[in-house]
Formats: sequence, structure tokens, C-alpha cells
Amino acid sequence: MTGVPGVPGVPQSVAVDLEKFTDLFRDLEEYVVSMDRVLSRIGSGADPRILLEYVVEYNLPARLARAREFVGDSLEEVIGPDALEGIAEQVDAYRERD
Repeated sequence: MTGVPGVPGVPQSVAVDLEKFTDLFRDLEEYVVSMDRVLSRIGSGADPRILLEYVVEYNLPARLARAREFVGDSLEEVIGPDALEGIAEQVDAYRERD
């Protein structure tokens, strides 16, 4: 069995709650399709505020936080909190430009 990079002895595949995993996929499908549609409309001249409207009306921050929690909790059970924190520290999060 091969391990997760940087975490020796950890399996590369694990069992997950199928219902929660399906819900996660459904949400991700919605986000990808919706973002494509919104950005296409903006590219065609629509007011860019439609992106903010989508984010607010569909409660994206909370829904994305729940998705992150599910994935994070699932990973943490397998790789441990330190390895999960190491992964989290690698993200390239938005920073306001000067």
C-alpha cells in the first residue's frame, strides 16, 4: 500500500460516508456549473455583481465551509491533525493587493 506524500504508512484510499460524499459532489457540481454560467454572463457584458449575488443568495461561504469540514475531518482521521494542518498551510489564499 502506498502512502500519502509526507505521511509514511498512511493508506491512499479510505472509506467515506457515501451519502455525505454524494452531497459533496452534488454541491461541487452546482458550484462549477453555476460559476461557469455566471462568469460567461459577465464575459458577455453582464454586471459583475451577479457573482456576488450568486455567492450570497446560495449561501456559498457556509456551504463551502461545511464541505471543507467534511473533507478535513475525513482526512484528519487518516493522516492526523499535524499533517492536515501542514496541507492547510500550503494553500494560496486570496490576499488583498496593495
